[in-house]
Amino acid sequence: MHTGFMIKTPTLIENFTPKNLRNFLSRFSSFTYLNTTQFLGALNDNIYKLLVIYFFIQLDGIENSHRILATTGAIFVLPFILFSVSSGTLADRFSKRNIIAWTKTLEFLVMVLGVLAFYFESKIGAYSVLFLMATLSAVFGPSKYSILPELVPTDKISKANGLMTSFTFLAIILGTFTASFLLEITNRHFIVAALFTTLMGFIAMISSFCIEYTPPADKTKRLNVFFLSEIALTLKSAANYPSLLTAMFGSAFFMFLGAFVQLNMIPFAVQSLHLSDVQGGYLFLLTAIGIGSGSMLAGKISGKTVELGLVPLAGIGIVISCYLIDLFSGHLAAVVPLVLFVGLFGGIYEIPLDSYVQVASPSNQRGQMVAATNFFSFFGVLCSSVLLYLITEVFGLNADKGFTIIGSMTLLWTAILTFQYFDYLTRFIAMILSKLHFQTRIIGAESIPNDMPAIYICTHTAWNDTLLLLGAQRRRMRFFIEEEQEHRFRWVYRLYRLLRVMLIPSIEPLENNPICLTAIKNALKKGISVCIFVSNENLKTEIDTLNRSYSFQDIQDETGCSIIPVYIEKGEKHQISPLLTRLLKKFRVPAAISFG
Repeated sequence: MHTGFMIKTPTLIENFTPKNLRNFLSRFSSFTYLNTTQFLGALNDNIYKLLVIYFFIQLDGIENSHRILATTGAIFVLPFILFSVSSGTLADRFSKRNIIAWTKTLEFLVMVLGVLAFYFESKIGAYSVLFLMATLSAVFGPSKYSILPELVPTDKISKANGLMTSFTFLAIILGTFTASFLLEITNRHFIVAALFTTLMGFIAMISSFCIEYTPPADKTKRLNVFFLSEIALTLKSAANYPSLLTAMFGSAFFMFLGAFVQLNMIPFAVQSLHLSDVQGGYLFLLTAIGIGSGSMLAGKISGKTVELGLVPLAGIGIVISCYLIDLFSGHLAAVVPLVLFVGLFGGIYEIPLDSYVQVASPSNQRGQMVAATNFFSFFGVLCSSVLLYLITEVFGLNADKGFTIIGSMTLLWTAILTFQYFDYLTRFIAMILSKLHFQTRIIGAESIPNDMPAIYICTHTAWNDTLLLLGAQRRRMRFFIEEEQEHRFRWVYRLYRLLRVMLIPSIEPLENNPICLTAIKNALKKGISVCIFVSNENLKTEIDTLNRSYSFQDIQDETGCSIIPVYIEKGEKHQISPLLTRLLKKFRVPAAISFG
């Protein structure tokens, strides 16, 4: 991470802070200041939005909470739909750090207007301030996410995203708690609560000036008032990169899901659990805590890569949790852990998708890709307000049924994601099974390329060789196995079909097998590594055969992928006891896999 204090543009800090304070501020990294800035911004967004909701509930009555929640949610999300794309263009054309600093300065001034809106008890004023806050957040969003690859190394993107998302939902937790708490201890004194948001806005402004200056990515970009056409062009460009388009829509669905859960929580708490509106706000804290925890867990599991295989599994967890909330809607002791689990699986679902959008997007279009994702994300938030209105006002259903409806929608989307990310899912599951089944020692891991797929040539001895290969590296893999090695067991055929294994006659006539050559080329172009299992133990002979193939040379030249020989050795456990040894031989087999 970059750790230096700004040199080119932080004139405000340099001119108006003592030397000792400047030295103290320079100890922290730019990522720390970015995380602090976005944390305080998210804190203010959630405090003020809840203050507006509680303010109108106090004026209009709890019986109108559905309408107030839907209206407030729609007003808050409208700027994200209108300005996200333009904000992405700004993030690519200008310094992302400067955009962040300007938005936080204006946010502080808007918070001052928020105090005046409550002082004069103006509905129009409160809604206007909420709209302006959301507008600044919409401008801030693309710069916040697209600046990350410029501040942290690529192999730390997942961890940084996990940390940032955790702090975002910590801000939601504290914001939800603080809004409710301030109103309780001040006897619903909205002006005092608004003064607190003003103080947080001032601190965020100072923190934003401490972020390292970043140069513009593309000064030639121009704003397009017809933002829908620009979104269409961005989506067309995203379709050229493997799995990127699905990740963008997947991230947007999470915002739809999370927004609906937040909006539905207060009516659910009032109707099913017989709590107050403020107590219902406390209940959403559990979801935010779960999301923060899940985000950290996803970052930990992903490590130095982006683990998209987590996404379908987390989607299934969300579905089950939503169904169970409806089933046990009258029991607070059951609802509390289930609400926590919805957030936990939500965090695990979201982090790989956000990380992949940032990593897979081309650097000169990253701001636009993030902005397009934000557009669909907040369109999803708007749809969540519409869905809440339809469920309660049109169909007359209670809030607990809303969880079954959102769970069913998540089930459908998870099925689509499972189909799209099937290779990622099977690789992740195979990695887990490999760690359970083998005690693996990896040799020559430095031979595995980090930024592109490779062609592995390996001697095939048993079906679980596929588990070893998938567990030893973090990229999707397509297997090609010689037909003469075909197993007679029916379950092995089904396993190979599940792993999308392709059977080939042998290495020798591969030159005359255009179907197989096309499959290898397409896999490599999609970023999927290829493993060719051979029966000949002399891998050098087999690799020489491939290198003499003109068609195979064309594949290597076109994709830039190298051939890597792989050697697998499996051993046995030391004798402990006859029964225990037999069990360990079955479930914990020592293995060594050597690359290169």
